[in-house]
Amino acid sequence: MKTHVGMVSQWYDPERGSAALPGIISRSLHQRGHKVDVVTGVPNYPTGSVYSGYSVRPYRRENIQNVTVHRAPLYPSHDSNPIKRATNYLSFAVAASAVATAALRDVDSVLVHSTPATAALPALALKALRRKPFVVHIQDLWPQTVVSSGFLDESRAGWVERTLHRYCDTVYRHAHTVAVTSPGMAELVARRGVDEKKIAFVPNWADERAFRPVERDVELARRLGISRSLTVMYAGNFGEFQALDTLIDAATILRDRSDIGFALIGGGVEEARLRKVVEDRGLENVVFVGQQPFDRMAAVLALGDIQLVSLQDLPLFRTTLPSKLQATLAAGRPVLGAVTGDAAEVIRGSAAGVVVTPGSAVEMAEAIVNLSNLAPIERQSLGAAGRAHYLERYSEEVAADRLSDLLERAARSTA
Repeated sequence: MKTHVGMVSQWYDPERGSAALPGIISRSLHQRGHKVDVVTGVPNYPTGSVYSGYSVRPYRRENIQNVTVHRAPLYPSHDSNPIKRATNYLSFAVAASAVATAALRDVDSVLVHSTPATAALPALALKALRRKPFVVHIQDLWPQTVVSSGFLDESRAGWVERTLHRYCDTVYRHAHTVAVTSPGMAELVARRGVDEKKIAFVPNWADERAFRPVERDVELARRLGISRSLTVMYAGNFGEFQALDTLIDAATILRDRSDIGFALIGGGVEEARLRKVVEDRGLENVVFVGQQPFDRMAAVLALGDIQLVSLQDLPLFRTTLPSKLQATLAAGRPVLGAVTGDAAEVIRGSAAGVVVTPGSAVEMAEAIVNLSNLAPIERQSLGAAGRAHYLERYSEEVAADRLSDLLERAARSTA
């Protein structure tokens, strides 16, 4: 056994999409010889509804794939109401602090999966009460995320931003290491006055059992209603930040192309509205497919000839590498990126696909047509290039080893 790691994450299995990342990370650490205990919440992402088989109660303990999971209560919500969303975040932070000080009292170090940033509150409590060092692994930068979200009106935005700045500075000051998931994020954290020696680049990696190249399953395609010669696929969370209206608008432009279809896999707060837009426009080239079992994702992604990675063009997202990008690269699928900044640079640098201006349906439609004109083997070469880039720079072997080393260093700092 290397060390005993405590992990704090508001999201965890069986939650899917980006919420599956903490489970991937904890299992990777376990496989590297660490004992891992996780403090998390009641599963409710991305819909805000508590999963079947769970309920909001003071404490629940379970074992998931050799990782001990301690669940704290929270107010379940994932809608656009700022009061409800804040209550969701803060209720977990407070309840998890109480659970963590007991459940993680014997750990050597703590890893914070920092999204939302309030998930670091239990680590601060452990540092103060139990002298446990922690590594904060930033998934999205606060307060930029909150300010960019549009949740807050102008009367509240100022004091909320100032409060969050002070809170984040406190977290970074007390952390043993500030791990970031993109190069641009490292620059922004350094500008806050964090010593560059304290900052480490640890990109997210994909669950390589679920995201890998596989052959197309014709029977699965039939069952899911994916039947056109070329399929543009989006698989993930249907949220406001994903800007999926652009995809629907591109599908509208290409509605007369009987060879091109669009498949949206997953769900989220924007699903009902997007379905209505498709229905109102009478788009027969768009199919919605519900959440898919995680162990089927390789086969599902193989049905998409082009995989879309899409984010709104906000300053915040220019320093973001969405986990969906690494998953797509690992699966060896061609990428159509409606992104800017670090994510766009990865797509270009890996030669895995093409980049278009976020929000431009015309550019997206043109790029889809251009990709459809390629021979299948040419599209396959894009996917292969992306997978090679992933294995070299973002694989579990590369990133999990780096994170494991940081946690061991943190544990030694109090020895």
